[in-house]
Amino acid sequence: MPTLPEDELVRGQVYLCQTGPCVSCGSCCGLYNMADLSRERLRGILAERTHVFAGVPRAIDAILAFEHERMRVEGADAPIADFHHCVFVGLIQDGGERVGCLLHPLASGNGGIDWRGLSFYGGAACKHFFCPSYDHLPARFKRIAREVLDDWYEYGLIIPEHRFLEAALGAVESRLGFPLDADALTPEQKAALAELLRLKLRWPFRDAKRALAWNFFSTRDTKRAALLENKPGEDPQIHQLLHELDTLPEHAQAAQKQVNELLSRVATSIRPK
Repeated sequence: MPTLPEDELVRGQVYLCQTGPCVSCGSCCGLYNMADLSRERLRGILAERTHVFAGVPRAIDAILAFEHERMRVEGADAPIADFHHCVFVGLIQDGGERVGCLLHPLASGNGGIDWRGLSFYGGAACKHFFCPSYDHLPARFKRIAREVLDDWYEYGLIIPEHRFLEAALGAVESRLGFPLDADALTPEQKAALAELLRLKLRWPFRDAKRALAWNFFSTRDTKRAALLENKPGEDPQIHQLLHELDTLPEHAQAAQKQVNELLSRVATSIRPK
């Protein structure tokens, strides 16, 4: 993906929020703070919100009534109680499909009026709230994630996970012996890296009782509680990667084997022939 105009306007010089017709992230709005996080269910909820909101008069009372009704219909069964789930997240369908704010001045039906002040986080959210990846993830890793992930659902679950991304992509670089370059990747190499990053969504050794989406706006410490013992001589990147995937201790050996095999395949696909 070429440099975006927004890159120069954000912290860290790599824009991550709305990056393509099918790629965007609503994680900061609590999009993934739901009990059932299947793509089908979440997409269905977003489509219904978008359809219903299209018929809502653009007036304060009507918009607040929509919020109240959506909270009643959808329920408030959020795994992370102190992380707000905003019901004004819907779908943007303008040559593709991605998540976005129904209250944004550019959203359909708003006529350029900014209604975001009616949301829980307020109108300044998009200007001042940024996930930790903006500040803590190396620029080359942000560009790679932006380049290889092509679906809003997976992108939003993965892009805020800066510790996971740094451990996974750093482990690839350790095996290669040189830094990754998003601009130099072939389609096959992008597919291999995407497979690695999708471990976040498809990890068979994960503790299912832990929330899949990371609560990075909570006031409490958001580092994951340790499940695995850090053994002497163990590869720290592999340990960190398994930790960020919420790997259960009883599966540590099988998990390490699977990760190492996948990392070897990815590195082989990128290493110069």
